[in-house]
Amino acid sequence: MRSRSTRWTAPALGVAVAAAGWVLSASQALAQPAAQPVDRETATAADEEEEELGPEAGARRPAAPDERAGHLLLQARAGYSQPFGSLAVDQPVNDRVSGGFAFGGNIGIGLSRVTVLEASGSYARLSAAGGCSGCSGQSLDLGLGFVYHLAQGLAVDPWISYGVGYRRAVLTGSADSAAGQTAPDDVFHGLDVARVALGADFYPVSSFGLGVFAELDAGTYLSRPGEGSTAAAYGFFQFGLRLALDPMPRGTRTPSASAGTPRRIALQAEGPREKPRR
Repeated sequence: MRSRSTRWTAPALGVAVAAAGWVLSASQALAQPAAQPVDRETATAADEEEEELGPEAGARRPAAPDERAGHLLLQARAGYSQPFGSLAVDQPVNDRVSGGFAFGGNIGIGLSRVTVLEASGSYARLSAAGGCSGCSGQSLDLGLGFVYHLAQGLAVDPWISYGVGYRRAVLTGSADSAAGQTAPDDVFHGLDVARVALGADFYPVSSFGLGVFAELDAGTYLSRPGEGSTAAAYGFFQFGLRLALDPMPRGTRTPSASAGTPRRIALQAEGPREKPRR
């Protein structure tokens, strides 16, 4: 027969276990922070902005400033010019003159980040050919064309251009000059139907550059001395150095502090914003 103490032990243990469980659950509930009220308008606006920007919104960067459109661009150049082709049919230019020193310049206006409308001009002093000791010549050309730049804002600026132009050539003397005969100057007026040039400029500072260039001009003389001469193709190959100037200061842009940060995180960093009044 069980004693009274044994008879009450089991119920007492059950009551103690139940009480301990209730105290533990109450303490955990008190330890949890109170639920914050959810602003439906703010959550909806954040979700809409996230959807509009897309999953790659955090990788976006501000566009680089346009450092060419609207700028006045100047270049001065000097080098060597070599004529080839013919003055007219059966009149090779190399029978009278050869290559010589040339200099000129360009002035352009930027149309976009990579394109420039450019006017150019150069003057070449041509030396005598090997078989004509008393000969000399000079060539003046004016042209208009477009320049395409492969990049902007970099230290090295490669470019290529195409244009057309007018040319005036004056040749003095002839192959008979060595025999004591004096010949009048021959004046030629021509059209450069293709002026193709390429080069690259190095900019140690943003407004000043030093570069190299090579240019090939091809055309025909529309006006020639003498009657009965037939037009023929001519060409000039030039190469040398040039100085590039951009007098207008180039703009700079400071990247946003939140560039590369997801939109939702950036909004949280900026802090709460005032809600629009209705």
